[in-house]
Amino acid sequence: MLLYLSSNGKSGLTDFMEGQELVIKKLIGRFSLKLFAAKDMRNYIGCKYFLVDVSCIEEQLDDFIVALQSMQMMLNVRIIPILSDMANADAYIGRLVDIGVTDIVTADSMDGIRDELAECLSEDGMQRYKRPPENFKKDTAFAEAPKPKEIVKYKWNSRNVKIAIAGTQRRSGVTVTAFNLAAWLIARGASACYVETNTNRHLNWIVNIYDAEKDGEAYPVGGIDCYFTNELDKDYNFIIYDCGEIKEPPTIFREADIRLLCGSILPHEAKEYLQVLNPCKDMEIHKLGLCVPKPLQEFCRESLNKDILIAESSHDLFENNINGHIYLPMVERYTEWHQVTAHPPAVRA
Repeated sequence: MLLYLSSNGKSGLTDFMEGQELVIKKLIGRFSLKLFAAKDMRNYIGCKYFLVDVSCIEEQLDDFIVALQSMQMMLNVRIIPILSDMANADAYIGRLVDIGVTDIVTADSMDGIRDELAECLSEDGMQRYKRPPENFKKDTAFAEAPKPKEIVKYKWNSRNVKIAIAGTQRRSGVTVTAFNLAAWLIARGASACYVETNTNRHLNWIVNIYDAEKDGEAYPVGGIDCYFTNELDKDYNFIIYDCGEIKEPPTIFREADIRLLCGSILPHEAKEYLQVLNPCKDMEIHKLGLCVPKPLQEFCRESLNKDILIAESSHDLFENNINGHIYLPMVERYTEWHQVTAHPPAVRA
């Protein structure tokens, strides 16, 4: 399904797609994207494409970007903003590309809009704003581990192991990483929960989006018990703390059994990573570099810190089969290696 938020003037832009296999749900008017994401988007949880005429959105640029990031964090949907006829389209394009939204319609003529929409809806999407550029050489020096074909379950001998995840910059993927790790552990037979210990209040959005109902002290979302405070009412194999952006390591991060530090290690952002890494130098930390184009991965690791692990990006909170090459070495000491399935211990997810 394609969900389209449109102003009156652009409501007919998708008419040329009528009669195709793609189901189009069109909503016309003025919208607060933040409120729509929090209250209404859960009614369209199955949509594959989210097409939005930016001229019908009440928020200004900064708040518009924040609302889109909330949607990215909660839904696996391709976002396609329409910037046609906007005087400040270039400012929007720069910010959109920064958050990974590269399917952007800017043409002014109807034929141009149709062509760009068709490209955005194609399998590979629009290419003009993709990073890295297509003329980059393919980097084979640091190849990520392939995803396993199936998930292997283990027996676990841990109780309330504390895993603290923090970021070196805003929007550095801490919440998605925390949820992905919880989902990864649960899929492999462990019990795990998520605890928000920062002031970003992303969990409010998540609970509202998925209409989660309180169960004891937790709000179960996608099979993961979520807590607003560190007042847990049951035991888990692993407790995952979302520390958000940090400048100095907070107590929960210092006292954790396992620590992850997430951030961008691109050359223009490496300084921020190092500024946080320095006060943590006496701790054992798993250092993750996120959203690093493959051609730059080895260069960034060599120039910043060879111990940094390159994590595959995810916009799906409940992705349970990603970055296993990072997660498994962190927690394998808590397994008994006696698997529920018949696979040998060498088969690891």
